[in-house]
Amino acid sequence: MGISTKKAIKILVAGHFGAGKTTFVKTLSQSNTVSTEKKTTSKEEKNKKSTTTVAMDYGEYTKEGKKFHIFGIPGQERFEFMWPILAKNAKAFIVLLDSTDTSRWYEAFKQINLFRKISKEAPIVFVANKRDLKGALSLEEIRKKLKLPEHIPLLECIATDLKSVKEVLESVIKELEKKEEGSLALA
Repeated sequence: MGISTKKAIKILVAGHFGAGKTTFVKTLSQSNTVSTEKKTTSKEEKNKKSTTTVAMDYGEYTKEGKKFHIFGIPGQERFEFMWPILAKNAKAFIVLLDSTDTSRWYEAFKQINLFRKISKEAPIVFVANKRDLKGALSLEEIRKKLKLPEHIPLLECIATDLKSVKEVLESVIKELEKKEEGSLALA
């Protein structure tokens, strides 16, 4: 792994309410996760799922001696005051989307705009989650709906599947390595 930083690498998992951020962090983490799940209080949200993250999810992953701190943030706007705090010092952002339900995707864009202000250089990787469910849009359909240029990574994921979330992390690591190689070339 070519990332040269000696410190642990912070990666933020963002996205809209119900995208699968908590599940992603729990599946990837090699240690017990910190989770702040509480019962959902909003009637609209209760129709989607029974719990919600109210502060963050946290897990750790180590590969080839390199430690990754994985933070999942709450997706709803009422928790946006926490986003800059959690995004601080993040080296990469994973934006998780429920590929079966586009109704809340708009929530992720407010997060992305904030992340760009906090860390202009950190790569952003879009991840279409819930690929195993009926009604999942194709990557092509998702790219078109999001108006994502081809150079921005859009990956598939099933947040309950360890192999799938590890593949996402590997892609994020490659994006970090490309960024590092680019900055070394400019030096």
